[in-house]
Amino acid sequence: MRPLAVLTRVESALLLREPAAVLFTLALPLVLLTLNGAQGNAPDPDLGGAGVIDALVPGYLVYVMATSAIMGMAETLADYRDRGVLRRMRISPLRPWQILGSHALTHLAMSAVGAVVLVAVAATAFDLRLPASWAATSTALLLAAASTVATGFLLAAVLPTVRTTQAVAAVLYFPAIFVSGALFPREALPEFAQRIGDVLPMTYAVRALREAWTDGVVDWPALGILASVTVVATPVAVRVFRWESN
Repeated sequence: MRPLAVLTRVESALLLREPAAVLFTLALPLVLLTLNGAQGNAPDPDLGGAGVIDALVPGYLVYVMATSAIMGMAETLADYRDRGVLRRMRISPLRPWQILGSHALTHLAMSAVGAVVLVAVAATAFDLRLPASWAATSTALLLAAASTVATGFLLAAVLPTVRTTQAVAAVLYFPAIFVSGALFPREALPEFAQRIGDVLPMTYAVRALREAWTDGVVDWPALGILASVTVVATPVAVRVFRWESN
């Protein structure tokens, strides 16, 4: 386990040196929270009785996970492959699971830091209510994190170059954060945007987390979709993962 811990520490240090990673993963949700916090957090009938902050924070948590895993981790792995870093690591005494696991742990840690900071600021400055069910919320958080990491690994595995990975990840990521409820409550979106969101796994991550947080409800269909994404994407990514460019 020591090589995994050392690799994770190194990858975390490298990630924190990237201004874009810190800005978009950690800082932007706080900016959005501040801009929307001026409205207060009074119960809103249009949001099912939840306050604006209560409705937004679960989506922002999914945004943090998706930004770190789908945009950050996928690009990093593709870049390492293009530059021959993965090939050199693969022929070292390091095990494949240690190499890839360090990236997963690094981005899970980034998501955890972003979540803690976001929730702490929202609770102290904007009257965010605590989760109605800690068990349901924790389950939704874990499956949302697992599905986003699995998606990031799949993109890094099947796409040939870092430029292609950046392009495809962006095409998937940017529409998804707008129509899934990650940035705005889905109730505020037009009908056609909601229908597009219905086919995106990120929508179910937001839905499961929001229902668990605000109502204490376990959304089994949404959790099932997240679990399915994880179970399907992970073995496919492991099977087709390439350690060097063609």
